[in-house]
Amino acid sequence: MKAHKIDLSKNEKQKEYFNTAMQACDRLNGYKYFAYGGAIRGGKSYVTAFILMQLAMKYKGTRWHVIRQDMPVLENTTIATFQKLTGFSTDWTWSRNKAMYHLTYKNGSKIFFKGENIVNDPLLNDFLGLETNGIWLEQAEELSEKMWEKALERTGSWYVEDMPPAFIFLTFNPTQNWVKQKFFEPWVKGTLQEPFYYMPALPKDNPFVTADQWAQWEKMAKPYHQQFVEGNWNDLNDRHNLWAFAYNASKHGGQPELNPFEIVYLSFDFNVNPMCCVVIQYYNQRIVVLEVIKLPDSGTEQMCDYIRMSKYARCSFKVTGDASGRARDASQIDNQHNYTIIGRKLSLNPMQFHVPSVNPPIEKNKVLMNALLQNHAITIHNERAKALHYDLANVRTNPDNTIIKKNRGRQEEQCDALDAFRYWCNQFMSWYLRTV
Repeated sequence: MKAHKIDLSKNEKQKEYFNTAMQACDRLNGYKYFAYGGAIRGGKSYVTAFILMQLAMKYKGTRWHVIRQDMPVLENTTIATFQKLTGFSTDWTWSRNKAMYHLTYKNGSKIFFKGENIVNDPLLNDFLGLETNGIWLEQAEELSEKMWEKALERTGSWYVEDMPPAFIFLTFNPTQNWVKQKFFEPWVKGTLQEPFYYMPALPKDNPFVTADQWAQWEKMAKPYHQQFVEGNWNDLNDRHNLWAFAYNASKHGGQPELNPFEIVYLSFDFNVNPMCCVVIQYYNQRIVVLEVIKLPDSGTEQMCDYIRMSKYARCSFKVTGDASGRARDASQIDNQHNYTIIGRKLSLNPMQFHVPSVNPPIEKNKVLMNALLQNHAITIHNERAKALHYDLANVRTNPDNTIIKKNRGRQEEQCDALDAFRYWCNQFMSWYLRTV
């Protein structure tokens, strides 16, 4: 694979953004905090990665950091962009140690890739003592405002002979959190001043967006099309902030029956007592939810015993669910993790398990789920899957689109059936919006 070049003449906004950053290097303007925000596929990430590479090449021995929600997301997205740009160039060398994942230029400059991991590190202690010349907060709407403060604190702390400006770059989609308050709203009002800089993005700015991508976006639920394709920054959470705003009880309810000749999917959530298993089939381009199984005062062993004795016993299974089920549990027999128990009790082989290493980002999962609810054929059993009907009708979101789960004693904040269903959708239906 040859190294990719970027033709800035094809996208005037990319060109202006790049030139403004390069002018800042020469102190021709006072900008330090560069935000490229708006709709998807506007060219935000590609040009920002290119700028970081140019800075690494220009300033010998410098250190730059790319921060995103976690490393798995970085590997699947941003790192892939850098790989396209570097190609097989021998000027750049990759180090893929997960603890210190970085790209090195021949002059000794390094670009590091690091996950915020706010859930596991709420105080961001892993960033204490970070020495860097500049930081890129990729998909900043998925990062905490605390991460922005940490970037302000650490940027410019790696000293070299030819010091670059202490830049912070941000790329993001329309949202209702801190990035809107710090960049978009002042820009709209005309009050955004140096050192802050904002460039709006739309897919129509990008000549490389394909007809297939435009067609895929038509599958999106209307609020998300407005947000992610049209770049609408208004608060589009309708129906009182319902998470599954495209759900309709009469449209999605029914009395589906088991098809014994089709695969039965078992999707598990382990975080609420009782644990939950959603039973799903997918055939003839229809998602069929047959049952939500909850067994009071029972664990994984008892759940599997129930399934073995049920009408599903002779079916072919595929299993997915909560990534935390991979953790070993001292309360289980032989300290086994939940999926090991499921495999043993249901006599499954490893190829029947499709469990992610981390749970899907809630915001992207919400986009997918509502697109499916609005446009795809889905039938949920009215009686046997009441718990999923309840969650879809009642679970609500915070302003940042995360699910409200502060009080797991409240039924509408348990969300276990919804969680199990969205795990399945993420694992087996993500192709439906593969270009988003």
